[in-house]
Amino acid sequence: MPRQRGLSQPIQSFVEELALCVAANGATGPALLWPEDPTTLPALLGLPRPARPEPGAGSSVPGGPDTEELAAELGRRLQLRVRPLYRFLSADSPVVEGAPSGAESTVTVLEGACRCVLSRIGEDPAPRPSHPLGLRLRSGGTLFVPRDHTYRLSEIHAPTTLLELHLEGAD
Repeated sequence: MPRQRGLSQPIQSFVEELALCVAANGATGPALLWPEDPTTLPALLGLPRPARPEPGAGSSVPGGPDTEELAAELGRRLQLRVRPLYRFLSADSPVVEGAPSGAESTVTVLEGACRCVLSRIGEDPAPRPSHPLGLRLRSGGTLFVPRDHTYRLSEIHAPTTLLELHLEGAD
């Protein structure tokens, strides 16, 4: 029987912070999370992940076993099914839309940076002065996206790697 390794302390801390962020903001709106533990980003970067897809291939790739373990622990805390994906964006990628799925999600920037504009589903996501949220996501930050929002990523000037966690109803 395989030995259960468990999550490292920085990853466990990240899961706890994500769970608190989702619980606190789920009914109120988007939120930006910066981990308390300064070793969280290096720990996330240390997780084995799939190779960057070839140019022209889809940019989203399912997470590996360690990412699945992180997702399972978050799912246990939130009593949801959590589906992890890596999204690889190349420099000067065209605008990337976060497809509305009817589920909450988190987007963690592991490497690189990009501009992000959030909007409620059904609203024009073009930035304007009264827009709900427009920001620059940088390495280490996590954006919580409520179920009634979608996002648009742009201004990707360097290769950027995202860890997306899609929070879906329990099985």
